[in-house]
Amino acid sequence: MRIENYNHKINVSLLWERKIHLKNLLTNILFSLVFAILMAISANSFFYLPFTPVPVTMQVFTVLISSIILGSRWAFMSQFWYIIMGISGLPVFAGFKSGIGVLAGPTGGYIIGFLVSSFVSGYIYESSRISGNRLDSKPGNIHKKNVTLAYFISCMAGLSIIYLFGYFHLLGYLYMITLQASFPSLLIKAFELGVKPFIIIDLLKISGILALVKTIEK
Repeated sequence: MRIENYNHKINVSLLWERKIHLKNLLTNILFSLVFAILMAISANSFFYLPFTPVPVTMQVFTVLISSIILGSRWAFMSQFWYIIMGISGLPVFAGFKSGIGVLAGPTGGYIIGFLVSSFVSGYIYESSRISGNRLDSKPGNIHKKNVTLAYFISCMAGLSIIYLFGYFHLLGYLYMITLQASFPSLLIKAFELGVKPFIIIDLLKISGILALVKTIEK
């Protein structure tokens, strides 16, 4: 009788764990889709500066905040859903554009950068939180400065990746449409068009993310 009761408890425990796992899985899928939709909204909350083909959008903000909230894998999935939506024909890319051809345009590198950035930024943040928990002398109490630093480092790493992918893709794009131009001058031009105008704006976005996540935690 005791063995039967013990086996019954094990079965109930396993069933409960499976239900929790399934619930968590469905929740993560739902929120990754929500952030994919938010990416579409962010992409089309835009304006163009008069001297660059790259628009100012809220996508950097959405990508980085998703990395912190969803974590590396599900933030990556949210960007994956977003790209699939776009290349499938839904007008979710900046300027209500769609199709795989957008990835070959001047902003294609940033879109791929969002995908990579979401995972790397989330991974860095997750690793920082784990390290913070291990080093903290009081269980469950992470020092506020360490948390803020984790947010900042993960966001800056993510932003750097977006710039890196966007810059080199834009460089290739400019080279293809201006074959007569010298490559050194294109290096400077790509930076002036695809990175320099957005640095201050994106740093302000990161400041907003730090303020937002602190408010959420409170």
